[in-house]
Amino acid sequence: MKNPPVSMNDPSALSVVINNPGNLPESSTPIPPAPDARRRHPLSDPHEMYTRGYRRRCQHCAKCEVGVTMRKCSACKMDKYRGKECQKAAWPAHKKICKLSQAGQAVWQDLTIDDAELKRRDALRSFTRNHRVTISEAAMRSVLPFYVPPLSSDPVATSEGREDVLVIYLHTRPNAHRARAEKRFFVVDAQLETLAFVPPDLREEERLNLRYFREQTVSVRGACGSLLVVLFLLDPGSFVKSIFPVGFPLNQRSLSAPSSGWKETLVVMLIEGIVV
Repeated sequence: MKNPPVSMNDPSALSVVINNPGNLPESSTPIPPAPDARRRHPLSDPHEMYTRGYRRRCQHCAKCEVGVTMRKCSACKMDKYRGKECQKAAWPAHKKICKLSQAGQAVWQDLTIDDAELKRRDALRSFTRNHRVTISEAAMRSVLPFYVPPLSSDPVATSEGREDVLVIYLHTRPNAHRARAEKRFFVVDAQLETLAFVPPDLREEERLNLRYFREQTVSVRGACGSLLVVLFLLDPGSFVKSIFPVGFPLNQRSLSAPSSGWKETLVVMLIEGIVV
């Protein structure tokens, strides 16, 4: 029997996991190994269609079509497009971001990085990709109070001035080398910050990325809120991190979603390795 998809807004399927205090991390205890490291969690969605689809999503039109070969920007090698038309249309907005991305990559290449650090970087990318749906939903719920009364009566105006950053702190698991991609890291904490958290040399690049992402999302889907997510690895001597933007529609369904409990649910989902 296939496992049903799990939603963070529907806690019934996760109640046994989330309501068990033993699942939450304690800062005073050693980082534990991944549970059932080589096995998929029984609550994970076996298809994960949204996660796989996101990897093929055009950075300009946001369309996702199975079987389409994506064109990657040859300069920054980051943004992907459905074709020449989308890539050309995106260039005026992408140009400045592209230069900043190349500068950031040059700094990374100048650093002396050992094989272990490269493996941690690749592992964090896979971990982020597998948990992107869960992280994105938690990110939205973490900022919802700023978009609704009593803090805001105009969500659209609020979205234009906010520069939120959700920071998730991680440690590599002791048995990460033999664990599934979604179980290789242990969540220590998650905090909502602002762009001031981002190092000064990267702040302008990430501000432009966030602004560009918001503009593109609005042009395709209408009014939306947005924020950055940073997965920050706390391993001694490591400087690996993963940064990506998250958007959410400013409609009744999103704005009425529960905002409480987002951190507890996020932490348990990532620690247990539940992929949706």
